[in-house]
Amino acid sequence: MTAPLTADVENRSRRPLGFVIAILMLVAIVSSFESTMMYSALPSLIQDLESSESAVSWVLTGFLLVGAASAAISGRLGDIFGRKRVLIILLLASIVGSLISLFAGDIGGVIAGRAIQGVAGGLLPLCFGIIRDAVAAKYLSIAISLVAGTAMLAGAAGNLIAGNIIDTLGWRFIFVVAAALAAVTAIGASFLRANKPTGPRDRIDWLGGILFAPGLALVLFGVNAAHGLGWVSPIVLGCLGLGAIVLVGWAVWEARHPAPMVNVRLFVQRNLGLTMLAAALLGLPLGISGYLGQLIMQYPTEAPVGFGLSAGVAGAVSFAIGLFGFALSPLSGRIARNGRANVSLMVGSSAGIIAAVLTAYGAVVANSLPWFIVSQIVLTVSTAFVLSALPMLVVENSPAKNTGEATGVYTVVQTAFSGIGTSVSVAILAGFTAAGAHFSSEQGYIAVFALVAILSVGALVIALLLPRSRKSTTGTVDSGEPDVAAFAGAH
Repeated sequence: MTAPLTADVENRSRRPLGFVIAILMLVAIVSSFESTMMYSALPSLIQDLESSESAVSWVLTGFLLVGAASAAISGRLGDIFGRKRVLIILLLASIVGSLISLFAGDIGGVIAGRAIQGVAGGLLPLCFGIIRDAVAAKYLSIAISLVAGTAMLAGAAGNLIAGNIIDTLGWRFIFVVAAALAAVTAIGASFLRANKPTGPRDRIDWLGGILFAPGLALVLFGVNAAHGLGWVSPIVLGCLGLGAIVLVGWAVWEARHPAPMVNVRLFVQRNLGLTMLAAALLGLPLGISGYLGQLIMQYPTEAPVGFGLSAGVAGAVSFAIGLFGFALSPLSGRIARNGRANVSLMVGSSAGIIAAVLTAYGAVVANSLPWFIVSQIVLTVSTAFVLSALPMLVVENSPAKNTGEATGVYTVVQTAFSGIGTSVSVAILAGFTAAGAHFSSEQGYIAVFALVAILSVGALVIALLLPRSRKSTTGTVDSGEPDVAAFAGAH
């Protein structure tokens, strides 16, 4: 056993480690499924609700903005009120959001429901905190990679499930599945062991937890509106300027607050700061690739870029590729053990560069579906290694008592920049759309893929600058070493 159990841990009711990880993997499924389930539905939303590509992009962006705020708040609230309790509350709130979108009559209602559903963005930080409490140090990287890999697989499954639902029942029934999945997960989470709440309840930094979300929303709205109104429009400049002011004010507030909800002071630590920067750079491609691949596969062959697949077939392709990525997650976790998470990040960033080049070739230059699928397989390799490496780097470079806080900041950064990536890519594609046309030109896609490649190069440079961690991560086991060994052997 790597770390001795405290008397407090020993006196609490224990849960089998396999059961704990299984529930956390289910929680990861909810978080990731709700994040990606609308990718396949975007073309249907545009048609059924008579909306535009820019408008329906807020179905994704609204979810990510609230998800970032939820990630910022949830980790700290889990420390104060108990992670199990906060976990269940977030699951119940996501059910409410699903029901609102289910019965919405216009795109505004769908966006509102998705925004409420976005609280699921706070689920993964709580998972990482629970893992840190429950898993021995030598199995920590594998446990994290399993949960992260499950999240990635669930994202691919979201495309498959949503695609088939759209083809048979319509996009509204996606929210029925999401609500049911969250309800089942909430019931399972109720059997988790409750951690002992810590921290003063009268010093919760509510303002710091939510202030950056409207600031970021103003910036993203300005970016999206620039295509129609122009970059010198008073509305665009006003949104960009006001958003920037709010974000700067938020950063100053958090830096000076004695108990900040999002501890921006963590960025001062070299290794942790570099890790967060890598998360920001790679968050942009994650936000771009998730929805853009589905659009390319579903857009008609008459479009400048498109393969004309049905939503169900496109989802099946994504799911099959996602299975391959999930299979790689344990490998990434093993490579990341003993302070080698930076090596996994190098592999993921390098694969991201190759994937961007191959996607541009397969989708635009060759207009070849087989080559496009090859590019998506390489992209999945990149995603598998990145999503395993980054949280492990955060855990390695943060004190044990600040794990929940640090992983919360990491999730905020990744989620927020995923939203930025979605908006920026939509703005780029819109900028290359001819008047009266519904689709971007080939040059628009080339510009987006070039941006992804450049960002991946930046992340690779950061990975090369990160040294191998010499600090051993610590964890505690609440089910005994035999259970840990059995769990590891089973996987």
